[in-house]
Amino acid sequence: MLFLTLLMLVALCRSASAQTEDDRAREFLQRFDEQATQLMYNYSLASWAYNTDISQENSDKVVSLKSHFLFFFSFFLFSKKFSYKHRFSVCGTFVLWSLHVLLVKVMNEMSTIYSTATVCLPDDPFNCQTLEPGLEDVMFNSRDYYERLHVWEGWRQQVGKRMRPLYEDYVDLKNEAAKLNGFEDYGAYWRYNYETIEEEAPYHYTREELMQDVRKIYKQILPLYKELHAYVRAKLMEVYPGHIHPQGPLPAHLLGDMWGRFWTNLYPLSTPYPDRPDIDVTKTMVEQGWPEEQFFKEAEKFFMSVGLYKMFDNFWTNSMFTKPEDKRVVCHPTAWDMSNREDFRIKMCTKITMDDFLVVHHEMGHNQYQMAYRNLTYLLRDGANEGFHEAVGEIMSLSAATPAHLQSLGLLPPDFLYDKETEINFLLKQALAIVATLPFTYQLEEWRWQVFANNIPKDKWMKTWWDMKREMVGVVEPVPRDETYCDPPALFHVAGDYSFIRYFTRTIYQFQFQKALCDAAGHVGDLSTCDITNSTEAGTKLRNMLELGRSQSWTRALETISGHTRMDAQPLLDYFDKLHVWLQEENKKHGRTLVSNNGIKVRISLIAAMGDNAYPWNDNELFLFKANIAYAVRQYYLLKKNMNITLTSNDVQTYDETPRISFYIVVKNPAAANQFFPREDVEAAIRLYRGRINDAFQLSDSTLEFVGVPPTLAPPTEQPVEVWLVVFGVVMGIVVLAGVYLVISGIRERKK
Repeated sequence: MLFLTLLMLVALCRSASAQTEDDRAREFLQRFDEQATQLMYNYSLASWAYNTDISQENSDKVVSLKSHFLFFFSFFLFSKKFSYKHRFSVCGTFVLWSLHVLLVKVMNEMSTIYSTATVCLPDDPFNCQTLEPGLEDVMFNSRDYYERLHVWEGWRQQVGKRMRPLYEDYVDLKNEAAKLNGFEDYGAYWRYNYETIEEEAPYHYTREELMQDVRKIYKQILPLYKELHAYVRAKLMEVYPGHIHPQGPLPAHLLGDMWGRFWTNLYPLSTPYPDRPDIDVTKTMVEQGWPEEQFFKEAEKFFMSVGLYKMFDNFWTNSMFTKPEDKRVVCHPTAWDMSNREDFRIKMCTKITMDDFLVVHHEMGHNQYQMAYRNLTYLLRDGANEGFHEAVGEIMSLSAATPAHLQSLGLLPPDFLYDKETEINFLLKQALAIVATLPFTYQLEEWRWQVFANNIPKDKWMKTWWDMKREMVGVVEPVPRDETYCDPPALFHVAGDYSFIRYFTRTIYQFQFQKALCDAAGHVGDLSTCDITNSTEAGTKLRNMLELGRSQSWTRALETISGHTRMDAQPLLDYFDKLHVWLQEENKKHGRTLVSNNGIKVRISLIAAMGDNAYPWNDNELFLFKANIAYAVRQYYLLKKNMNITLTSNDVQTYDETPRISFYIVVKNPAAANQFFPREDVEAAIRLYRGRINDAFQLSDSTLEFVGVPPTLAPPTEQPVEVWLVVFGVVMGIVVLAGVYLVISGIRERKK
């Protein structure tokens, strides 16, 4: 097999060594398309077999066929010269093949761990469940704080911990492969997916611009997210009293799924107007006896109604719609292009829920995109960028989720009334799935970018992960972590080597697409009420963009459908504008505090400082600590800003306390409801009076640590050695050195 692959590659290179440059390019494309298509089809069949029947035999076939494909494709796959002019000039580059083989083995091991790991339930130690459906059912439905914690922690022990050495190898190998091809690191290679070769300013785009745009948009959506976070926190406090601080972050295991990625399952306990008719139609689907295949039939009808494609007959025979009882499978929903232009599939362990109904629309949206560009050459059969592919599925879900569409399917009664209260219910449900996931997505990818760039050392991976999670998402680990864990690859996309920023960019694109398609459909009214079903005008506009595949830059493809060449968060913000206003009013009415980045982490090490003489840390010590902080802030404002503030220890609030004596502090402004003093002012106050704070607890800067606050203004800690002893030691050292010098000088003189 490998010999045949080599012959195919030699034939390719021969085709590129004759004729004119244009002729060589055309012939190369034709031969490459034929041979790459066949190789990729063979690999896709093997990969499908493994994903739908996990076994060592199928795993070995995947490794073998993937190595053959990469041997053939290595000169292109990681080539930095990605433009048409250069794509065809990189023949015979096999340097990366051995790296690819190692990577395939590492990633297959991670995939097997992820797909086969089990956690035994706390009340039945012999009942050990895989992720789907067993563990996910617990995380979707359980309201038992400790049952959720057991499953959350168990999954990370059975998956993340076991993957730790593999993931370290994965990072090293991916970085090595990327650097061999001229990229700074593997994160830069991922971001290259968004880079264009356009020279014109409106269409030119770099990977650096991607990072800038993502960070800018994150800040734009943060006000809406913080209001949603405060509202959800209040509702969770009602369900889990005593476990959540009213000003603090959310425990990671309470957020609706195994990862806190989507908060959709929090809707039943956070419905703004629970007396209104339920817009989650799961119960109705079950009562009406919907089979799993009906989800896919209804999705196909939707796409055909706007002038898109009927699924091929083999889709219905080749796909996996439900989890088989006699095989181990990878349940994560995925859409498959088998690469031969006529075989498209979906793999999914479908459950009869509204969420899965929308997921089916999303996955079939991928298939529609794949079918639209299937007649292009192999190198161009892809989305304009990775975010486009995800966005196409999501815009279909936006229409399918509208009450009007659900009513047309008989899932809502004919007399269903979409009034203001029902509208807020609907928008909150949408926000739990869409808005809540944006900070999660950005934080995960920012961490990986920094890991690939070697800005986070391996012995700080978990500490930095949870520091970023707390600061950027407002979520905290429910139990302590250490560096034996590796929580990120406990998520499918991380273990499976998927760039994740696509789920951030897709969310922005999907609302840009939706606005453009709704305008084409002649929709009047709020964007959130738009359903493009039966609009061939909208379908034509979408199909024209889909058929481009990767033959044009994404900036031009975006312009084709929306008239813009850049990501724009405004359509998303407009979609949720009514909800944002309602959340602001609701949170203000109930005095809810928005999650704050003003928290300063404190670590106290009494045993390290005093050994057996350490005093116990209790509520009285914490009161004294708060009083010291209040004093420092009052003095700082008086001396540095000439302001008299009536601050007491009650205004110094702590959260996320652990038995190891660590916690976060924020200082509330008594003169302004629900506002905190800026972190930089509290830091400055601590630095100014750090010596007095240390003295109050008989500690030093190293045993009473304010994380991130440099101790530059604290007085030097008292030295345990008397000064006269230090001076004596210095003098004696000088005497000894002088004696040695005289002896050596004498020896030299005698030799002369």
